[in-house]
Amino acid sequence: MSEYRDIDISGKGTVPGGRCETLSISGAGRVEGSLVCESAEISGAGTVEGDLTVSEGFSCDGSGKVQGTLRARSVEADGALRVERDFYAETVEVSGALKVEGDFHAAAVEVDGSCKTARDAEITEKLEIDGAFRTEGRLTTGELEVDGTCVAAKGVSARMVHVDGILKAEADVQTETLSADGALKIDGLLNAETVEIWLKGDSYVESIGGGRVQVRRSTNRFELTIGGFSFQGLFGPKKKNGHLAVNVIEADDIVLECTGAKTVRGVNVHVGPDCEIDRVEYSGTLTTDANTTVREKVKI
Repeated sequence: MSEYRDIDISGKGTVPGGRCETLSISGAGRVEGSLVCESAEISGAGTVEGDLTVSEGFSCDGSGKVQGTLRARSVEADGALRVERDFYAETVEVSGALKVEGDFHAAAVEVDGSCKTARDAEITEKLEIDGAFRTEGRLTTGELEVDGTCVAAKGVSARMVHVDGILKAEADVQTETLSADGALKIDGLLNAETVEIWLKGDSYVESIGGGRVQVRRSTNRFELTIGGFSFQGLFGPKKKNGHLAVNVIEADDIVLECTGAKTVRGVNVHVGPDCEIDRVEYSGTLTTDANTTVREKVKI
């Protein structure tokens, strides 16, 4: 294994893999094999043909490619970074584009740009999204804060979820608390002890289960727009101030507005204005607004 003090490629160059203190590529550089270093920076075009292990920080302001697994204490991707195997870091900041073709592991992640992973994403503390995040696997995190767009192909597991932007999950979402001021598209069960949805755009959830479910219209008319494209009406028919379409809601305490559902089942149920419910089953109390439709009411 080659030993270096520093690797600094400012023009065009190739070096064997090995160990060094610092890696700096500001030109067009290639490392032939795996590399272990204390810090690394790519501001030009750089490729590591094996694994890259960085004990401190790794930053990519240019175009970087790691053909193996990337391990680093911290990662900043201001340019375009591609990792062809697994990704491990404590803290991650993405204002450019990060693509990971393996599993994604981190403690805390901030995404202002674009982050994509081809397999599962596990973020132990917090994932904050102001840009776009997509995983083709399952997203597991402590806290999920979505101000941009989050897509999880195999669903979400989180302690807390807050959505001001768009959350799209193609499977179940499991959390203790979900609060949403944006748009939801969940093709599975939303299971949470507390669900609070303030409708600012149209949303769809296949089914909701929990302890307390509250769906209310936003106090201000709002049309969710990202990148000049309107998401009002994207997931269902247009309704004033937004609309939630859901097949089944089952919880202890339920308060609904602007909701279309096949079955609502709970202990205490209040169906507010602009709802269209096929069947309500309740064991405690049921109240309905004059400006709503409940086709069947069943006391159980």
